[in-house]
Amino acid sequence: MNFLLKVVIYMTVLHGIHLLLDGLDYSTILAPVGVVLFLATVGHFADRWVLPLLGNPLSTLAGGSFMVAVIWGSQFLFPGSHVRFPVALLAGVVLGGVEYRMHRDILGRKERV
Repeated sequence: MNFLLKVVIYMTVLHGIHLLLDGLDYSTILAPVGVVLFLATVGHFADRWVLPLLGNPLSTLAGGSFMVAVIWGSQFLFPGSHVRFPVALLAGVVLGGVEYRMHRDILGRKERV
């Protein structure tokens, strides 16, 4: 469930930023889909392994930084794509905020079990 929720939220945020701001232009629909699937997969496993070790604030900071790097770096993997760094940074901050909230739910659920 965590993976599917991440896919939906990440795709919604990236698409919303693409519609609202100039600077997140991918050459094909496969590019953002690939980025979202990659981030959701890494995030799913990081929630299992990194979150319990580092706690919510450090995990969120590390995850948000990783997301910025992947979103910005994706322009080099997909020819014809253009991603401005400030836009990638904004996407990472928004996704980091979403992750912080999701981490609180995950950690709260583990304490109750």
